[in-house]
Amino acid sequence: MFNKILVPTDGSDMALHAAKVARTMAEKFDSDITLVHVVQNYYTLPAFSMPDTVAIPLSVLQDLESTGKLILSRTEEVFAGFAGKVDSRLEYGPPGKLLVDMIVDETFSLVVMGRRGLSDVTSLFLGSVSNHLVHYAPCPVLIVKDAETCKKPGGRDKKASR
Repeated sequence: MFNKILVPTDGSDMALHAAKVARTMAEKFDSDITLVHVVQNYYTLPAFSMPDTVAIPLSVLQDLESTGKLILSRTEEVFAGFAGKVDSRLEYGPPGKLLVDMIVDETFSLVVMGRRGLSDVTSLFLGSVSNHLVHYAPCPVLIVKDAETCKKPGGRDKKASR
């Protein structure tokens, strides 16, 4: 049923929890896993009150790449001892579009990801990348809430219900 599972990760606790859920599903359905971290390159970083593109120093891009590799390494630890196939990829570009293109081009059958990422601004809403995938991915997208929210009576986040 779910032979290829895509697990986007940003290194947040919620993303790592989603990776654990993905592992459980992959074990149940004998699925292959692809972990991906997307680095926004200088063409896609927002530029407020600036021209369309802003030159980002090479050292900053190298730091973003190093951080991305560290995030993937940390997420790979969730799959230690996993009997199936696990691939890791570092990609560059606008995350929502890039992930949808990956899903289509490589025929993923399921996406498992956290509800929101590291941004405090988006903590009140469904994350922008997860929201994009829910609307545009051609396969099911499982949005995983954090473990603490799931333990609350009724599984509701008190902040979200106000």
